[in-house]
Amino acid sequence: MSADLRAQLTAAAAAGPDPFGAPTRIARFCDAAGGALAELVCDDDAAALLLAFVSQSPYLTAPLVREPARLRALALDPFLRREKDAATMRAELAAILDGAPDLAAGLRAYRNTEYLRLGARELGWGRPEEVARELAHLADVTLDGALARVHAELAARHGPPLKSDGRPCRFVVFGMGKLGGEELNFSSDIDLVYLYETDQGAAGALSLHEFFARLCERLTRAIADVTDDGFVFRVDLRLRPEGTRGPVCNSLGAAERYYESFGRPWERQAWVKARAVAPLDDLALGDEALQRLGPFIWPRTVGADVIRNVHELVARMRAEHSTERDVKLGPGGIREVEFFTQALQLVHGGRNRPLRERGTLRALDRLRTAGIVTEREHRTLADAYVFLRRVEHRLQLAEGRQTHALPPDASAEALLAKRLGFADRSAFTQALEETRHKVSEIFATLGAPASPPSPALLALVDPSATRDELAAALATLGFRNADASADEMELLRQKPHSPFSPAAGGELARVLLEEAAASPDPDLALRRLNDLVGRRGAGAGIWRLVGEHRPLARLVVTLLGTSEFLGKTLVAHPELVEQMLTAASSARVRSREEIDELVTRAQDGLDAADEEARLNALRRVRNEELLRVGLFDVGGELTPAEVSAQLSDLADATLEAALAVVAPPTFAKWGTPTASLAVLGLGKLGGRELTYSSDLDVVFVYSDEGQAEGGRAATNFEVMSRLAQRLIHALSAYLDEGRLYEIDTRLRPSGQKGALVSSLAGFRSYHAKEAALWERQALIKARTVAGDRRLGAEIERLAEAHVYEQQAPADPAAMAQEIGRLRARMEKELAQESAHKLNIKTGRGGLVDVEFLVQYLQLVHGPRRLAIRQRATADALAALAQEGVLDAEDARVLAESYAFLRRLENRLRIVHDRSIQAIPTRPAELDTLARRLGYHGDGAGERLLADYRTHTERIRARYARLLPSEQPLQDS
Repeated sequence: MSADLRAQLTAAAAAGPDPFGAPTRIARFCDAAGGALAELVCDDDAAALLLAFVSQSPYLTAPLVREPARLRALALDPFLRREKDAATMRAELAAILDGAPDLAAGLRAYRNTEYLRLGARELGWGRPEEVARELAHLADVTLDGALARVHAELAARHGPPLKSDGRPCRFVVFGMGKLGGEELNFSSDIDLVYLYETDQGAAGALSLHEFFARLCERLTRAIADVTDDGFVFRVDLRLRPEGTRGPVCNSLGAAERYYESFGRPWERQAWVKARAVAPLDDLALGDEALQRLGPFIWPRTVGADVIRNVHELVARMRAEHSTERDVKLGPGGIREVEFFTQALQLVHGGRNRPLRERGTLRALDRLRTAGIVTEREHRTLADAYVFLRRVEHRLQLAEGRQTHALPPDASAEALLAKRLGFADRSAFTQALEETRHKVSEIFATLGAPASPPSPALLALVDPSATRDELAAALATLGFRNADASADEMELLRQKPHSPFSPAAGGELARVLLEEAAASPDPDLALRRLNDLVGRRGAGAGIWRLVGEHRPLARLVVTLLGTSEFLGKTLVAHPELVEQMLTAASSARVRSREEIDELVTRAQDGLDAADEEARLNALRRVRNEELLRVGLFDVGGELTPAEVSAQLSDLADATLEAALAVVAPPTFAKWGTPTASLAVLGLGKLGGRELTYSSDLDVVFVYSDEGQAEGGRAATNFEVMSRLAQRLIHALSAYLDEGRLYEIDTRLRPSGQKGALVSSLAGFRSYHAKEAALWERQALIKARTVAGDRRLGAEIERLAEAHVYEQQAPADPAAMAQEIGRLRARMEKELAQESAHKLNIKTGRGGLVDVEFLVQYLQLVHGPRRLAIRQRATADALAALAQEGVLDAEDARVLAESYAFLRRLENRLRIVHDRSIQAIPTRPAELDTLARRLGYHGDGAGERLLADYRTHTERIRARYARLLPSEQPLQDS
C-alpha cells in the first residue's frame, strides 16, 4: 500500500510545475514518514497539501520532512481554509508560552507552526490579502506575548514604571510599513517604533527612559535573535526619531517635538501606515500618539513638494538597489503602486479624513470613492498590486529568502512561471511586462517636477569658462578648496573620452558635479573623479552606464566623496562601478555561508594549479564585498557591530580559502605532514571586531611533531613553517587585483623571537610556564579561523584553561597593577596626546581603557563565572552586567561610549584607507568628519568633539574606579 502510494505521489509530483525537484522532495518525505505514510496521506486534502509544498516551496517542505506528522495536523487544521483572527492567535500563543522552556523557544515554535499553515494558504488554501493580514497579526501577537513577559520580568527586578503621580507609565509599539498596513510578506522585516508616555517618573532606581530602553532592547532580541529554532521576525528600528543615531525608544513628548522641528517628508510618508500593535490590552497610548502627531502626518495644506519628495524617495531607493528585475523596487513595481497611493493620500488626506487608510488596497478603494482616481486606474493598480505581491510571495516561499528579484536565469524563471500557473516563461514575462508598464504609466501621471540647474553648475560645464570662473562657481557650490578643485576641473576637461570634455555635451558632467557638491567632501569627490576618469578601464562603456542610471551616478560620487578607502578601491578597479548596482541591491548582511559560496563561485572553473588566478579571484570577491559592506555602512544601513561581523566573516572565509590554495603545492614540494594545522585569530579578528584596514593577528599551531611523507620528506615543523610563510605571502602580496590583508604574527609564543609555528605541545608548555599576563589577555579572544577545526577547538580549550583556570588563584591587586602599568605605558608612548592631538584607541578614555578594564574583570571573575568568558568586548560587557560583576549603569555607559568610539574608528578608517586613530583637529577636517558621522548644521565639528570628550571622560572615570591601579594616568 505504502509503495503504491509513494509511486502515485511521485508521479503526481513529476507532472507538476517542478518535475525535477518535486519528486526528490517527495522521496525525502516518504523516507521520513516510513510506515506511517499511508496514515499521514490518507485523503485528497493531505495529498494536495504535500504536492503543493514539494512543487512550490523547498523551504516549507523541509519542516515536513523533519516532522512528517505536521502534514496530517495541517490537513485537519480548521484555519487552513479560513482566516484566523488575532484573538485566536493570541490564545494559542499564550498556551504555548505557558508550557515552553523559555520565551524565545515558545515564540519561535508558534511562529514556525503558523508559517507552515500560512504558507499552505498562500499556495491555494486562502486569499493573498487574508494571508498578508494574518502574517501581520502573527507579528502583533508575538510582540504582545514577548512584551508582557519582558515587562513583567523587568518590573519585578527594578520596580514597575510609574509616573510622578504614581500611576503606571504606559508604553506602545508601533508597526510601520507593511506591518502597519497589515500587508506583511513571508520574509518581511517588521518596522517598529517604540514610545512611552512620559519621562516624568521612575522605575525603582531607574529613570523611565532607562527602564523602557532596556525593555525595548530585550523585546527586540526576543523577536529578532537567531536561535537554533530560527527567529520570529527580523526587526528594523530605523524609522524611529533620528534613525540609527537616535535612542531606541522615545517619550511621546520627545517624539512630538522631534517631528515638529525635524520631521522629514519621508518620515511623514512612513507614518501614513503607522498602527499601534502592542500591548493588545491597552492601545490607548497609540491612539493618543497618532492624534498628537496628526498635524505632522496630515497637514491641512501641502504643496507640490509632496510629489517631488515621493519622486526623490523612489530615486534614492533605486540608487541603492539594482531594480530592473526587482518586482518591488523596479519600474512599475510594488513600490510605485504604494507610493502613488500614499502621495495622493498625503495631498488630500489633510482635509479628507476617510483617505487616512493604512492598507494600500483599502486606500485605493477610498481614493476611487473620493473621485481622486478613476475606476480604470483603481482596477489597474489593485490588480497589479495583487499580482506583483503574489509573485513576490512565490519568490520568497521558494527558498525562504528575503528577495524581490526575479531569478537570474531562464530555467529558474520558467519554474517560477509554472509555479504561478502560467503555461511557460514567455506567458509570464508578457503578463509581468504588461502589468509593470501599466503601473509606470499611471505613476508617471504624478509628474516629476523638474528644477533647472543652478548658474554655478552651468558655469562649470561651460567650455568657455575661465579658471577664475571655475573657482568662483566651485566656491558657490560649497567646495572648500575651490582653487585646487578648479585645477582638477581643468584636468578633467583635457582628458580624452572624459564626460567633462567639451565634446561630451556637459549633461553627464553636470549630473556628476551636482552629486559631488552634495557629497560630504566635494573636493575629495572631484579629486577621485579625476582619478577615475583617467584610469585605464574606465572607458566610454562605464560612463555610458553611469549616464543611463542617475542613481548609479549618485552612488558612485557619494562614495568617492565619503570614503578614501572605497574610493581608492573603485579607482583601482573601475569595473566595480558596474558591480555597485548589484552590491547596492544585495543583502544588507550576508551570512558566512553566503560569503563562502561567493568565494567558491569565484574560483569555479579555474585551474587548481593556477595559484595566482585563484588568489586574484579571492581578491575580487574581497573587493566586491568590501564595496558592498562599505556602501551599506556609508548609507547608515549597518551598525558598527554588523560592519565588524561582516568584515570578520569575510576575513575568515578568505583565510580558509587561501589556505586551501597554498596547501597542495606546499605539500607537493616539501611532503605531506603527518600533522594538521590550525590558524587561530587573536585581537580584533578573534573577537570578530574587525574594522576597515585591520591587520589580522594570527597564530599557527600544528598537532604533532614527526616526519612528513613524500616530497623532500621534511619534518612536520618544517612543512608547517613553509605553509604558514606561503599563506602569509598569499594574503599580503600585491597581485593584479591588489592585496588581501596585512598579517601580524607577533602574538605567537615568544613573539618575534619565536618560531612562526608552534606544536600543540610547545604551545601548551609555553603558556603554562613562560607567558606574561598580557599574553593571557590576548588569549581571551583566541578563535579558530582556518585549518583543522578539531585541533582548533582543542587549542581554544587549552587557551581558555590558561586564561581562566590557573592552578594558583588570581591576585586581583597584582593583575590590576600589571594591567595598569601596561595601559599607562601605552598612553604615554603610543597615544602621546596633547591639546591638539587626540587618540581614540590608546588615548585617555579610549578604546583600550574599555578593553583592558573588561579583560581585567574577565580574568578576575572568569574562573567562577563561565558566562563572562566572551571574546568580543561588547558581548563581555553585557555578560558582566548580566552576572552582576559590573553595575548595570556602568555597563550601559561603557557599552554606549565604546560603540561611539568604534563607530568613529570605523568612519576614520573607511575615509582614510589606513589604520588611523587620531581625530583631526583642524576645523574644516573636523566638520567633514562630523558630517560623515551624521552631524548636521553649523558647528557640527564642535558638537562631535564635545561628544567625544563626554564619552572618553565617562570611560576614564569608570576605568580609574573599577581597575584599582597605582599607575599614574594622564590628566585631562
